Amino acid sequence: MIAIALGVVQLIGISSVQAQYGASPTQTGLFFDDLRSRQKAESAATSSTGTRDGDVTYDYDSGMYRSTDTAMGQRTTDYESAREVSRPSVRSGSSAFAARTVGDYTNYAGQYASPTGFFAPTYISDPFLNGRRNVRVGPINIGFGLYQGFEYNDNINRSGTNPQDDVISTTLLNIDANYQITQNNRLSLTTAIGFDHYFNNPDLAPYGNNGFVLNVLPGSTLAFDIKAGPVFITVYNRTSVRPAAQNDFALTRNQVFGVLQNDTGVAANWRINSAWTLSMNYMHSYADPLGTDNNQGADPANNTSNFGRTTDSIHGSLTFSPSGTWVAGLEGGITSLQYAGGFNNDGTLSNLGAFFVLPVGDKTYIRLAAGYQNFDFKDIRTTGNPARQFFRRPTGGGYATDIPLTNEDNSDLSDFYYGVTISNQLNSRVSQSLSFGHESSLNVTSNYITSDYVNYGLSIIAWKGSRISVSGYYEQADGSGGAYAQDLSQYGLDFYVSHRLNSKVTLGAGYHFGRTDTDAAGDFATAGNFDQHALNFDVTYALSAKANMVLGYRFFLTDVRTGLDISDSQDFEQNRFILGFNYNF
Repeated sequence: MIAIALGVVQLIGISSVQAQYGASPTQTGLFFDDLRSRQKAESAATSSTGTRDGDVTYDYDSGMYRSTDTAMGQRTTDYESAREVSRPSVRSGSSAFAARTVGDYTNYAGQYASPTGFFAPTYISDPFLNGRRNVRVGPINIGFGLYQGFEYNDNINRSGTNPQDDVISTTLLNIDANYQITQNNRLSLTTAIGFDHYFNNPDLAPYGNNGFVLNVLPGSTLAFDIKAGPVFITVYNRTSVRPAAQNDFALTRNQVFGVLQNDTGVAANWRINSAWTLSMNYMHSYADPLGTDNNQGADPANNTSNFGRTTDSIHGSLTFSPSGTWVAGLEGGITSLQYAGGFNNDGTLSNLGAFFVLPVGDKTYIRLAAGYQNFDFKDIRTTGNPARQFFRRPTGGGYATDIPLTNEDNSDLSDFYYGVTISNQLNSRVSQSLSFGHESSLNVTSNYITSDYVNYGLSIIAWKGSRISVSGYYEQADGSGGAYAQDLSQYGLDFYVSHRLNSKVTLGAGYHFGRTDTDAAGDFATAGNFDQHALNFDVTYALSAKANMVLGYRFFLTDVRTGLDISDSQDFEQNRFILGFNYNF
């Protein structure tokens, strides 16, 4: 149904909704949910716990919920279709990302929770394969899926004055393989790897050589799972190479660059007894911007080499569930942060809190989390320091005012956080989910950003063969300070409807509206207000049980209502026509 959206690598991607591991407590907690879910699936020994979390998974084909045996941490995909319209990733082209995720590169971001987990790539060649492997080589089970797409894009540089068009070829190979070495040891590989090729304007590719752009999609993981008595251990290396966008919510065009992200870690889940479980994770994460431009003709805030960084994190989660239904727990940890350049500040990030998961009857689940965050950053040169460094920014008429070479933000954080998620099955065809919270995470042009947010989603099967999803969001976010900080408020709506005409043809259509209002909190920040509209249409035709063809159209429009300089024609629109082919070997 949404195979086009799942398969096409678009220029604009941005930070993760798996986001901010080690900085955002609610997102860090999702790692442990994914870990518990993964290790429960790996061994029948843990499948008898019966522990459930706050997510209810809706089966569109049967119209029923799969919540009676949901592993703790399994994500809901109820509203995935609607969210595809606004997700700023391979799946769309929107900039409807959450401010609280702008400083992270480990996954693709949107305003809503990610439908895929930490150990799973964001692309699958066949949504209905359900994890089955289709090739066996000796003791190794392998699943292969191939996507080949061609896209015509009439404005790849998203310009209102000088749009450049191009034809882009996208090739992706999806691999899901495992090797059961012994009864208790398992080696697995999951990845989606491929490349884009820009035929007409190779110089406008976000990185790479001669118009070729390598893509290793987030979630690509090599993992070794070990069972040692009541302890499950996962040693993993998770890599992604993809386009990213440095966007501090200014009205200027997104600054697109490539990023190599590598996460190496070891995680353990110890079933202490029938009621208590302890999970721990150590992760070393390295992010390296690709295709950067270090010339002094751009502001320091737009020099992408400043966003390379290394983090070392250790976090834990202790849960208590004596009845196998409700769950109470403690969560916390500490992260050491070092940036490659001198624009942003190194620091130490920590959090400590508690969470509670409660089923209300058979139809409603509630997850509550709250605690304390502390960010301690090293001091950086500011206006009051005589050693402060500047460079002069060239303009069309000469040189503008001297501007600082650092973010000039010496703000530390000491604040509470909380997050609430409520999932409800209204009836056999309708489900809904509400989440809201307050938390802080890393920013790109200030030390951190603090957000208050709320998301709501509604999923309906209105008639046979239909799938309707509606989602909405609101976020108020404030930068911590410094020369480039911005505050913003944004809200939006996403709608998607699909209909399966017959066993071979499925139609889908979606719409996104988003409004963002920004205020300049720093002396060198920009401010303005703009609306975004996005449309998509898809037709999927099943050629065989293993192959399908997809035809899609994407339209994206940015309408600047007020901005720093309207004469710059910051408004732009973009049309994309996509033809793709999926095959499972």
